[in-house]
Amino acid sequence: MTTFKKYFAFARIAAVQAASERGELYGRALFFATILGVFAALWRAVSEAGMPLSAEPAQMVWYLAASEWILMSTAARHLEIQEEVRRGDVAYQLPRPVAFTRATLAQCAGTLAVRAPALGLVAFVCAFAFTGVTPSFRALLWLAPFGLCASLVLSELYVALGLMSFWLTDATPLYWVLGKLLFILGGLMLPLELYPHWLQQVAGFTPFPYLLAGPAGFLIHGPGPGALKLAAGLAFWAVALGVVVEILFWRATRSLQLSGG
Repeated sequence: MTTFKKYFAFARIAAVQAASERGELYGRALFFATILGVFAALWRAVSEAGMPLSAEPAQMVWYLAASEWILMSTAARHLEIQEEVRRGDVAYQLPRPVAFTRATLAQCAGTLAVRAPALGLVAFVCAFAFTGVTPSFRALLWLAPFGLCASLVLSELYVALGLMSFWLTDATPLYWVLGKLLFILGGLMLPLELYPHWLQQVAGFTPFPYLLAGPAGFLIHGPGPGALKLAAGLAFWAVALGVVVEILFWRATRSLQLSGG
């Protein structure tokens, strides 16, 4: 129980900090609304031109709203870890009676607790304003917990990227690669059903479809048998990425000790 309180304190502090950074939150909300507005107009034009779509333009807008909500609610913690590594602050944090990786993930959860409701409200209002329709209440209820879980798993990916700074110094190129993978294999803008079959199969061996396309797909297909597969996939990748994060941190701290740092 004491250990839980320690990590809850990290989450609470991160939540307070995220709530105080109103400028960043407003900026994300404005960017979010702009993206939805642009793509709502684009898909409406595509539909009016008679080009085939696997879903109605309104459904595509709601799909994008869900996938972007997951992505934009997640804390880009890799940037802070990278700076801590550059300044050498990580070495001072090692003696603390808490695990650095778990405290970092707790901070991600705290940030998510503030951003997700605020950006979720922006997503709902803007998507409704641009389409005039709403998905079923049941689909939204399924999206919420799966989307939050997906954001937490995505946080593990960001933390892993940040830990790579121990060897690369600058993990920004890896972040760019991750962004492209989320765009293509994660189905950020378009459902994976629109992709070639071989690319869908490749995506299935990665965590990316479970992070974006899976939860967002509830707003197109509705909850169904795929929910169990999505839950299993999120659980698997949460454990797998958690192990990767711990191994990376162990190797990083071992190299610090061997170097006398």
